[in-house]
Amino acid sequence: MFSILIVDDEWTIREGLKRTVPWSDWGIEVVGTATNGNDALQILADTPQINILLTDIRMPGINGLELIETCRTRFPSLKMVLLTGHDEFEYAQKAIKFGADDFLLKPTNIDELKTTILSIRNKLQSKQQEKDELVSLLIKDLVEHNSLENLDKIRAIEIIHPGYGFIIIRSMDKNKRVLNIENVYLIEDKTDQQVYFCHSLKNEEGWKNIIDQVNNYLADTKALYTLHLSLITSELTQLINIYKQACTASEFYNKSENLTIYKYFDEQYTLDFEEIIRYIQHHYQETKSQSELAKQLNISNSYFSKLFKQHTGMNFIDYITTKRIEVAKELLCSTTLKTYEIAHEVGYIEARYFSQIFKKLTNRTPLEYRRMKQQIPPLD
Repeated sequence: MFSILIVDDEWTIREGLKRTVPWSDWGIEVVGTATNGNDALQILADTPQINILLTDIRMPGINGLELIETCRTRFPSLKMVLLTGHDEFEYAQKAIKFGADDFLLKPTNIDELKTTILSIRNKLQSKQQEKDELVSLLIKDLVEHNSLENLDKIRAIEIIHPGYGFIIIRSMDKNKRVLNIENVYLIEDKTDQQVYFCHSLKNEEGWKNIIDQVNNYLADTKALYTLHLSLITSELTQLINIYKQACTASEFYNKSENLTIYKYFDEQYTLDFEEIIRYIQHHYQETKSQSELAKQLNISNSYFSKLFKQHTGMNFIDYITTKRIEVAKELLCSTTLKTYEIAHEVGYIEARYFSQIFKKLTNRTPLEYRRMKQQIPPLD
């Protein structure tokens, strides 16, 4: 499913487009709305996965034309559609020159909107398929022939993000289907096994989500399957190593009716690291340092650091900070707690420091984030 951002300073138009158009039936998800060009640019910067921009022309601050011109430079893969009145046709022509993909006249006709959006969606699907095929070819060549020169080409593909892993599915089922899971690419399809490359696995929960989806895919088959998982890495240079991990993964992990799951086992690895991750997930508010936790577990700080990054794709401090800020986001949206109260809830003693960290990761202060999510106009 592709995503869209709706930008219009008129509440009735903005909310009408968001709530009355059957976006999901068209394979589109509305990920946000904005009242002006400045807010739109901020949301686009914070949400790089947005595919389509639907914007009005006349808005305070940065208008629609300026927004499109800026987006063409800053977000070159973004598809843009302009909303324009009958008396603004010249502006619409300028917008096309600036890089808009299409324009629609107000009041918006639902059939014309559908035709325009579906046309853009089809173009996005074709482009996505081309990128997917390129990813599969590059990764396959890399792991099979140690083609390290492919690394720069892989880095250049915008859709690939850290948190890499491999899955190998083995079965003698002649009717094996290809998994259709976001961020999962088939790179090899043989009679007895399929090899998949994955990215954007933030932590072990990423594996669990994929396992759940694989179980759903296999729910209506009686054939037996085995699933072999590598560890997670944030380094592209480790792809060959984690591919080998998936090939040799033999440590029993889980079993369902027709699927047995194995994970890679590091012979030096004597701890159930998933228990450690679960512990941290429930004690993220505590101020224990990495070295204190490593000491508590009777392992060296450096080995703890290595294992932690293998299993989460990020270092200890970043993981704790990310967890705290994600919880803070939820509290800002679902409660009326003040900023200093939320800071204390997620483990920060100083509210000012919490606000600095929050803005560093989200480009907004906690108050600005709450206002954006609740669609409250900014204070003058």
